[in-house]
Amino acid sequence: MSTQRQRALGVALLCGGSIVAGSKLLQLRIKAFQKEQWELCESATSRQNMQLLSRRPKVSVDGLFAKRLVEILRICIPSIKSREVLFIVIQTLLLYSRTRLTEQMASIEGVTGQSVISKDWSLFSTNLMGFARVAIPAAIVNSGLKYMQTIISLAFQQRLAEHLHQCYLTNRVYYVASTLRGLSNADQRITEDVAKFSVAISELYSYTFKPVLDIIVFTRSLAKTIGYKGQFLLYAYFLFCSTFLRSVSPPLALMTAQEAALSGNFRNAHQRIVANAEAIAFNDPPGGDTERMILNDHLYRLIRHSRLSAFQRFIQQVADGYLIKYAASIVGICVYAAPFYYSKQRHDATIASGDYIRSLRLMVSTSNAIGQLVLVYKRVTALAGHSSRVSELLESVKQLSTREGRLRASHIRRLSWHFEQESSVQNPPRLLYGDSIKFRNVTISAPDATPLVRDLSFELLPGHSIIIMGPNGSGKSSIFRVLAELWPLQNGTITRPPRGGGVFYLSQRPYLVRGTLRDQVRYPALPLTLTRKSDKKSWSQGCRSVKNDRHPDDARVLEALNATEVGYLVHRGDGLDQNQNWEETLSGGEKQRLAVARLLFHNPKFAVLDECTSAVSADGEEKLYRQLHERGITMLSIAHRPALMKYHTAVLYLDGSQSGYGWRYEVLKAKAAEDS
Repeated sequence: MSTQRQRALGVALLCGGSIVAGSKLLQLRIKAFQKEQWELCESATSRQNMQLLSRRPKVSVDGLFAKRLVEILRICIPSIKSREVLFIVIQTLLLYSRTRLTEQMASIEGVTGQSVISKDWSLFSTNLMGFARVAIPAAIVNSGLKYMQTIISLAFQQRLAEHLHQCYLTNRVYYVASTLRGLSNADQRITEDVAKFSVAISELYSYTFKPVLDIIVFTRSLAKTIGYKGQFLLYAYFLFCSTFLRSVSPPLALMTAQEAALSGNFRNAHQRIVANAEAIAFNDPPGGDTERMILNDHLYRLIRHSRLSAFQRFIQQVADGYLIKYAASIVGICVYAAPFYYSKQRHDATIASGDYIRSLRLMVSTSNAIGQLVLVYKRVTALAGHSSRVSELLESVKQLSTREGRLRASHIRRLSWHFEQESSVQNPPRLLYGDSIKFRNVTISAPDATPLVRDLSFELLPGHSIIIMGPNGSGKSSIFRVLAELWPLQNGTITRPPRGGGVFYLSQRPYLVRGTLRDQVRYPALPLTLTRKSDKKSWSQGCRSVKNDRHPDDARVLEALNATEVGYLVHRGDGLDQNQNWEETLSGGEKQRLAVARLLFHNPKFAVLDECTSAVSADGEEKLYRQLHERGITMLSIAHRPALMKYHTAVLYLDGSQSGYGWRYEVLKAKAAEDS
């Protein structure tokens, strides 16, 4: 071996060793970054959520990902006759047209180059006009591809969001998710994650089908010039690149899921400030400084995680760009040039130049297509992260709709199992439906397993109202939650009217729906102004305002408003049709009066009142209770003012003792309210 070859071999070995050593050091550095990212997510998440996260399947492209993706696509594409199938067919035809147009334009460019070299101006002008004609459908097809990709994404998003709305708002899953912590960041998953998944899956189809089609069509065309052997060498190079890049690629799916979780935590921290602004302001300083530190901590974790992810993506993109874009071009040119250098046959320069331009265009298009296929794994791994978030949401809402899921979410599964073992024979939990409200030997515990009330028994008959009194934390509101089936019944028997059977609930903090003043009183009846027809799934003509001046319910709405002394709200704006931000417009007392007006409008058989008039003056509170009493509404009330006892026939006292037996039921002997 000559000295020059030995020197070249030494340089090659040195470069190869340096590359291997550098890649190993880079992998170690990336692993350190990934460990730090996991620690950022750990410290930003509660211990309980981290336990759930540790049991969560690893976010990766595997059988679980494929199974989840199939389940989601069944929702996005419900049948072969759905509009989504039509959109995909149109997208497929556009992709095929784009490939054929690219091939045709490459042929025109080759002939045009040949005419320039041969100075055939007639052929040149003819091909130039032909290129201009082909450019028109090419521009339409290119724009159509982007348009249809957006349409498919929006169609998938609509299907998924409507399905999730149906599941999330059925069987009170939203309550379990928000109150009992059965699902984290449900709002973000339904809005942002569903949209990101829809965009990712629509892009994946275009970036997968078109490269495959390009490779098939262009390989056949290139075979006429350079044969198949050279192209197979190019394909082998890309196969090597694909294997190498996948081995050094960071876990994009996991990083995507982690970034979404940290972003949700940061947004929730801001939402907590909005929801508790008054409580924070009362204690500011130092409340504002404390919240600022909390927000900055969430912001730091999100930014730091994003920077680490950006660096890992930078390293990956450098490798992708060099191996897939530039080195692939070198290999492609060598593959094309080899037959000309080693062939003994002489080629006409004019014809060869035209073939070169055409083949080079097709070679570049083929290289780009193969490169896109090689880099599809990046899109697939990103899709795995989005599909993981969406699938967890689908699985969670399905689980939380069951009793077992509610028990797990409320952290009383162990306690429930204990009660089931004790009372499986003597006093199993039973929920019955009847014409009255009756508790028989009912035990209620807090979500942290603290017993509140044991063996509670009472009966609320029509016309005989009961008031519940006791200190805070004694379990008064918990009775209502179990009655409404928001908390699972652990043991004992509850009899109540069926859902929608005449029980109306008012809380201390009224919920004001988005809509007109009329809608506030009619809630939870369906608002009269809608943008969709929920039954026929057809678009309505915009958001049309319904003329409600002659609505048959208006007389009852006005009567309810006047009875609760908030009739003046009608004169503040456009009557019952006025649409305001009621949460900010009304005071606390006005909100509660409006809620009582809602109760009077529906006139139920039973009313469950959880300190629903606490923000109203004592005189005003008595007037509201007198209205309910005179209308014959049977009340199960929580209140603190003794003056309200005269509107009830019995009182249930809870002392909040740790044993749970500190309750007593007494029949009141006071004069009837109508005699007062």
